[in-house]
Amino acid sequence: MGINKTWNATLAFRKFRDKTHELSKIYWVQQIGADYLSDILPKLPPDSNTAKELKCSFDFRMYPATAKETLAWIPTYMDRNRLYLLVVYTAFLESYLKEITFLHLASIGHASNLGTSNETIQLSPIGKALGAPILRSSTVPDMIKYASSLFEVDFGKNAEDWVKLYQLRCEVAHNGGIATPNFLKKTSGFKLAANPKEYEMMGLTWEELRASMKAADEIAATIDIKVASYALCLIETEQALRETKLMNALPKRTELWRYVHDEFGLKIKHKDRPELERKFY
Repeated sequence: MGINKTWNATLAFRKFRDKTHELSKIYWVQQIGADYLSDILPKLPPDSNTAKELKCSFDFRMYPATAKETLAWIPTYMDRNRLYLLVVYTAFLESYLKEITFLHLASIGHASNLGTSNETIQLSPIGKALGAPILRSSTVPDMIKYASSLFEVDFGKNAEDWVKLYQLRCEVAHNGGIATPNFLKKTSGFKLAANPKEYEMMGLTWEELRASMKAADEIAATIDIKVASYALCLIETEQALRETKLMNALPKRTELWRYVHDEFGLKIKHKDRPELERKFY
């Protein structure tokens, strides 16, 4: 979706992409449903009950709208769905930023408990201080701004776009998607295809949702290309094994490296395997 470049991506980035693909499937199934309804509803009596005519799995009285009303609602339905998916996708980006920051700091020497395996890896006081603007933040634009400094990368226009997109996300999360005067003031110059007026409900087109996801994907990819390393891979592997151990789900020692490869897609050099095995067996 984002940067057209191949690299040995981190597990954190691959999880981010996997969640993106899952969200994509959710969206396209919704679109299939909307397309089906758009095709079938004009063939029904306009004033008939939609749910009853389509023999839905629930009591048709739960959705009393007519076929005509449902048909008219479909574009708005999809606009709102795309808006809600943006909220979910923003959470995916936030999670990636936090995870890659933690892993990067741990991989460059700021982990405090690598001598044991009885808990998840923790950052040292210095690591926590360095990562605090991201790890303790819940505001994505601030996290992106600090990530640019921490990882020494330039996100360009993608960072600017996400300042506005985050305002949109907050309007949905906190005000249900209503275009408040404060929102319109903060996002002046950031035009939406729906062009909402004050106190109108907002919506997103597919092109707008895709553009926002592309910008986020490029932000994550820019970071990942910069920090992906074997040292970080070792940290990811150990963290994954610690979490597995805490769930009492470690495989047999003889099956460990096949498990690491198959379950997490991580490859550890033979020279580094004995030390990790000693920690967990």
